[in-house]
Amino acid sequence: MVIKDIYYIEKENWQKFLESLLREYELVAPLEEPGGFEYRSITLENLERIVYPGVRLAQSAKFFIYPPQETVSQEESLPQKKKVILGVKACDLKALVALDEIFLGGDLVDPFYKTWRENTILISSDCPQPGETCFCNLLGGSPFAESGFDLNLSFIGDGVLVDVGSEKGKEMLEKHNVSRQPAEEARLRIRDADRKQSVEKLKETNKEFSFGENIADVVKGHYESPVWQKFAETCVGCCACTNICPSCHCFLLTDLSTPGSKLSSVEFKKLRYWDSCQSTGYTRVAGGANPRKKLADRLKNRYYCKFEYKPSSFNILACTGCGRCVDACQGKIDIREVLSALQPTR
Repeated sequence: MVIKDIYYIEKENWQKFLESLLREYELVAPLEEPGGFEYRSITLENLERIVYPGVRLAQSAKFFIYPPQETVSQEESLPQKKKVILGVKACDLKALVALDEIFLGGDLVDPFYKTWRENTILISSDCPQPGETCFCNLLGGSPFAESGFDLNLSFIGDGVLVDVGSEKGKEMLEKHNVSRQPAEEARLRIRDADRKQSVEKLKETNKEFSFGENIADVVKGHYESPVWQKFAETCVGCCACTNICPSCHCFLLTDLSTPGSKLSSVEFKKLRYWDSCQSTGYTRVAGGANPRKKLADRLKNRYYCKFEYKPSSFNILACTGCGRCVDACQGKIDIREVLSALQPTR
């Protein structure tokens, strides 16, 4: 069900709402730390330190819904309390659409991901100051969320416009008795102007890049292109690009044995870790054979996974243009430059 309600809430009342949420939910929100903005667990002691950065954080919402490591052999790893993630950006909401399709869309549903997802409430916020590596506009995205959220925030002067995007979001506002009023046209016009300015900034930032007219064809027909070897020359195989990506989902299962409660007994747990297609051993099989020994082949696979394999198999584009991989890459590989270099006009 699509909810069309938009409210205006004064900042003081918004803070009271967040304080009320702490009684029922675990709240995760951005705080400004010495190294930059980071997600942190919120308590009454640090509630006033919550900030709303104009650009996405290095961490994505994926970290809290699909953890880097979790026990998948028993229920103790599952959330015991519902969680609210505050300040999620539009690019991360699109990434969760991809993860939902992978883990929930087929005949076999991942029960652990499903539980995390159902127990998480997403409060997104507009992205008024896109970063220099953001390129969501080149992939059909925008710096503000239009779907996928429970509530979305747009800060206007001394208050915030709150879009209600789900029944969960609507019920949360009503249950916690938030003092609010319907959004006035004048405030909506201010928000529209702010959003337009963000879009124009993205256009200016990415004006030198071109992926062609059809994003679905961006890598098709380029499997043997020399572009892969050219950009792989600076790749160090650190896997930062996949580890920081909000939509990468590959994992590795392993068993952990620990002494049991009885003498001579052993207890086993099955753990799931994030894996990476950029790892040397990712495609290695019995006998040592490896179809992707070369860095260029592994680099190429990542692009084909996001721009051809996922669209053809799941009808989703597995890149949201968040630019985190550009920031994290030790070899200074810019995904925008790679995709542009594949186009015949470049």
